[in-house]
Amino acid sequence: MISRRAAVAATALCLAAVFTFGQDSAAATSKEPPMKTVIAGKFTFNYRIDGANLVAKVSCKTNGWIAVGFNPKSAMQGANLILGSVIDGKAVVSDEFGDGMFTHAPDTVLGGTNNIIAGDCTQASGVTTLSFTIPLDSGDPKDVKLVPGAKVKLIFATGATNDIKKKHKDDATKTITL
Repeated sequence: MISRRAAVAATALCLAAVFTFGQDSAAATSKEPPMKTVIAGKFTFNYRIDGANLVAKVSCKTNGWIAVGFNPKSAMQGANLILGSVIDGKAVVSDEFGDGMFTHAPDTVLGGTNNIIAGDCTQASGVTTLSFTIPLDSGDPKDVKLVPGAKVKLIFATGATNDIKKKHKDDATKTITL
């Protein structure tokens, strides 16, 4: 006959083994690859390829808007830009195109489409973070085709306010291999 203390200990041991096995199984079967991290000036860019999409997050110490652009031809011209801000407590995320060296507009205004699959922007403790998912190849002429394994020039900017139409206060560039 087993004592009550031994039975409680055996039950606890079994529960711990089941709980640990469950954690290991979940981690082992997770299909989500880790995000890569890139630092460019004051900006931190995290990203991963998820099937036919790019999942990304950019953050910077600012209480204003934040943006990342992909493969500009010159300055902002030709870049696929994703901008984020928080206005009246609500996230605003915009898919834009560099239509000039120092100008940009929403894809939808320029004859393209908004191809952001998911997007969010938050501000906490003086840091603005823009999170988004976009297709690697949307087929939109106002977006840049992103190819895994290819070099991609990134441009980053942030504003002093949440008005994404205002000129940036900080910027940076970085070339990565996607």
